[in-house]
Amino acid sequence: MKRISQTVLTLAAACLLTSSPAWAVQPESSIKKVKQDQGHEFSQELQKSLDRLAAAVPVLKELRIEDKRYEENDRYLYPFPIWEVTLTSKPEAGGSKERGADVSARVELDAQTGRVLYFDIRHPDWASAEYPDEQAARAAADGFLQSFFGAEAKRWKATESLGRGKAGMSDEKGNKREWARSTVRYQMLINDIPLIGDSLSVSVDAAGHIIRYEAFSMVDQAQAKWPDPKKAIAKGEAAKRLQDKLQTELMYSLDYPIAKGQDGKPTERKPLLVYVATPDRWIDALTGEAVGDEQAAAEEIIPVKGKGKGTNTKISTRQEAESWIKSQFGIDVSKASFDYDDHKENISEGLQQIKAYHWSNESGGKHDFTTVSLITDAKSDRLIDFNLNVPDESAATRSIDAAEAKKKAIETLLPYLDPALEELKLVMEPAEERVPEWVDKSKLKQEEQREYSFWFQAKRNGVDVSDESYQVGVDKRTGAIVELTLRPLDDDMALPDPEKIVSAAQAKEHFLKDLDVQLVYYWEQYDGQRAPAPQLIYQQKWKTGFYWIDATTGKPVQETQP
Repeated sequence: MKRISQTVLTLAAACLLTSSPAWAVQPESSIKKVKQDQGHEFSQELQKSLDRLAAAVPVLKELRIEDKRYEENDRYLYPFPIWEVTLTSKPEAGGSKERGADVSARVELDAQTGRVLYFDIRHPDWASAEYPDEQAARAAADGFLQSFFGAEAKRWKATESLGRGKAGMSDEKGNKREWARSTVRYQMLINDIPLIGDSLSVSVDAAGHIIRYEAFSMVDQAQAKWPDPKKAIAKGEAAKRLQDKLQTELMYSLDYPIAKGQDGKPTERKPLLVYVATPDRWIDALTGEAVGDEQAAAEEIIPVKGKGKGTNTKISTRQEAESWIKSQFGIDVSKASFDYDDHKENISEGLQQIKAYHWSNESGGKHDFTTVSLITDAKSDRLIDFNLNVPDESAATRSIDAAEAKKKAIETLLPYLDPALEELKLVMEPAEERVPEWVDKSKLKQEEQREYSFWFQAKRNGVDVSDESYQVGVDKRTGAIVELTLRPLDDDMALPDPEKIVSAAQAKEHFLKDLDVQLVYYWEQYDGQRAPAPQLIYQQKWKTGFYWIDATTGKPVQETQP
């Protein structure tokens, strides 16, 4: 599991009580399976939390507890033990024979405090691929918080962004159900100042049902002493210090939506050459110091003009996929279990249409691979991604170093590159991740990285192309290619001329006029550990919400809207 360090703040515009308590303590016979690990008991405090949740989501009262499980894990980097409770509408004796026909729900609670960390429900009668109206989703989410937290709900403020997602499943006949959701995220208010990086979220379906709640990162306000906002430097002074640090750089964005349909989905896109503001910094509100990313990834420019072969691998069938895998990597997947997904839901979402091929070997026995997956573009059949998982026991005893792996990654990539492509920018993570001084290193898990991962970004006309990128994974033990991701420039795409643009100074002037700051609290965390104290900071934001300056027209544009 990758550690999360929030030292870098890219924090711009950017996912109860009733007369009849829920789950009155049930007799043991009503619980299908209860696992009381090492004598851990499900306390009354935990039961009260379930009752509060069911009062806010009444449908839960209709379900029975199927399982209670105590777990000591760090799911979602949550560092404390939890209880996982599963509920179902299925009778103890038998139940529906049709897969997915029963209501199921899952609740996770902090084993010590009883606080609800997570909840989701899948109700067959609520299945819908439609998203709720934003205003209705926000109203339903606000209502849930008011019901669940009571007077404490006023401590939470909804953010401007609205997330979207879908879950789905198919029955034995191939009939697919989908549950679309919009997610409202909330930040805790302390001294009427939002706490960023720590939040909760509420997800709502098209009918206004609450179908998910997540609060793993919510903090106990009483755990810390919060810096006094009266001691902060003036907002204008903080803004000026960020303005003094602001720079601009050019970037190609290939997929900018210039027209949308009535459903809000993009119907037409075009490439843009834009100026972006760098770096993203913040100001310590007490000291006035500007702080940014002190451990930026190293970069290496690799000349490749004329070296690419322009190979455009197209795969339209399972047989063609298996043949290509065997010819390129010497792996025979034809006898493995096979699965295929056409991801047709991407059409309604305005996303790239893809086809996914997947092979897997059952556990047990000796195999050359555990899983192999391959993804192609559904319209052109162009290869997008290849991924290989190799079992530990099949690995050779030798290992290769980073330099040898990088050489192999570039050699693997060259056949697929456009011969006209001038340069690749290799972004390399530091050999050793910077660990904050306050971290207790004895509590960190030692994680072995089994592969080198090289991420390349294309540069054309000397400018980074944000949407043209390539990734190659090399197994550290065997030197085998275990990942290959290809996102090239379309052959017929014409990029804006970098010689016919407004000056960097003109773009900077736009950014300086729109730059604003917001006073927020931030409590750094690393691998489940918290810094000794939270900070009061001014974070960078934009008054009008634009992100870029169109370098051709000099006008501001937004990333998500035409």
